[in-house]
Amino acid sequence: MPEQRNAYKVGIVTIAVAVAAFAILLWISKGVSGDMRRITVRFESSPAMPTLVPGSDVFIGGQRVGKVRSAKLAEGPVVVEGGASRKTFDVVVEADILAFVEPRKDCKVFAEGPPLGGDGIIKIDLGKASEPLPENEVIRGADPGGFAAILSGLQSEFDGSNPSGLLGMVKAQLNGEDEATLMGKLLKSMGDVNAMTASLARELTPEQKATLLAKLHSVADNINDTTGSLRNEFASQKPDVLLGKIHTAIGAINDGLDTMARVLKTNEAPINNTMKSVERTAANIAEEMDPANLDGLMAQFKKAGSSLNTSLEDINAVTGATRQVVVLNRDNLSRMLINFKEASDHLKSGFKYVLRHPWRLLNAPDASEIRQQAIFDAARSFAEAATRVDDATAQLKALAELNNGNIPSDHPELLRIQADLQQTQQSYRKAEDELWKQLGVVAN
Repeated sequence: MPEQRNAYKVGIVTIAVAVAAFAILLWISKGVSGDMRRITVRFESSPAMPTLVPGSDVFIGGQRVGKVRSAKLAEGPVVVEGGASRKTFDVVVEADILAFVEPRKDCKVFAEGPPLGGDGIIKIDLGKASEPLPENEVIRGADPGGFAAILSGLQSEFDGSNPSGLLGMVKAQLNGEDEATLMGKLLKSMGDVNAMTASLARELTPEQKATLLAKLHSVADNINDTTGSLRNEFASQKPDVLLGKIHTAIGAINDGLDTMARVLKTNEAPINNTMKSVERTAANIAEEMDPANLDGLMAQFKKAGSSLNTSLEDINAVTGATRQVVVLNRDNLSRMLINFKEASDHLKSGFKYVLRHPWRLLNAPDASEIRQQAIFDAARSFAEAATRVDDATAQLKALAELNNGNIPSDHPELLRIQADLQQTQQSYRKAEDELWKQLGVVAN
């Protein structure tokens, strides 16, 4: 019976362990459920690339969102280096991820291997671009990450046969046979130093004064003398040396500052009054120069400027009107001067005639002389009418020049000239009638 009881217990324990192991396997192999979408990623083949196999997990933000469906090696683009071409290979991975996950146009995909080896995993950075990733676009995978990638990078850097690695560069610089390397330059410098020391050894004989050692002793003596002189100059107990003079100058400056402070302290009230006066003066100047102050100096300047501008405008108007009058009556002015001269000549002749014939002032003219005088008056009226016509012609010509040949019909000067011509015409007809009357001819 005891043996049967032990066998029974062993059987129960074995069944329980098998059930627990099966449950653990189910929990470990638990997949991702839901609507899925497929993405394709091309990774550059490199030693740091981890092993990706169907069933490898895909993570986003530390959470499993899918699995790898296939991973295979495929030919990549042909690379030309130094005139020679070579083929490259990529690892093409197809994976299924949850459909609600939307990678953006700038998403990044990393392949990462576990620290202790084994199958790798894929991590996705969704990106931040505004455009989503097209449905069938192939994603270019980023460089591998994880501990294995770091170890692979360190292995590449510490590979002595890799000239671009850290250890390869150090080995290249430690090559003493190449003069361009650090070790070659150091060896050359050491050789130059050895040659210099050998030459110095020949120069350093204590018996010869002209040798380098004697010159060095002389330089050292001069340096000692200089430092001794500097020490004496900086002795504060001697007033005639440099430091004593500096102390004296600083003392004089302190005395001057004390005097200034004493003067400022004893004259504090006058100084304050002076500063207040300056402040009031500045305020008065600012008030006078304020444009908003109608009684200020600036406002008066503005008024004077406005008055000056108005006066200049009036002067311009007067000069313009004067110019127009002179232009229009230029010939009239000239003729007036001529007429004035003729009138003076007539007066002169008249005075001469009266002085020569004084009885003309006492005796009245007879009928024939009166008739002759009437005829002379008519002729004078004809001459005046002709003169007015000439004046009107000259004014019309000047007015046309002033208006560039286009005189408006309602121009006031044109209307005035027309009125003068009508009056001249009436005077002309009146003189004509008088002339015909005196001549005894009936006008038609």
